Amino acid sequence: MEAEIEFVARALYTAEDDHHAWEQERDSVKDEFRLYAQIALELLADHRKRQIPDAEICIFPYAA
Repeated sequence: MEAEIEFVARALYTAEDDHHAWEQERDSVKDEFRLYAQIALELLADHRKRQIPDAEICIFPYAA
């Protein structure tokens, strides 16, 4: 999960401030974007859980 957080943090950082290099940014700024990324990934996981209902078997009559 740490690699995903780092990837999303870099993407968010680039979208927010594309004229600075991630590697040269202060650790406090990187940590802030990692927190945003972690929250975003948690929200996405929660959203996906709600979108996938339990499987139900439905039988539809079909007349040919």
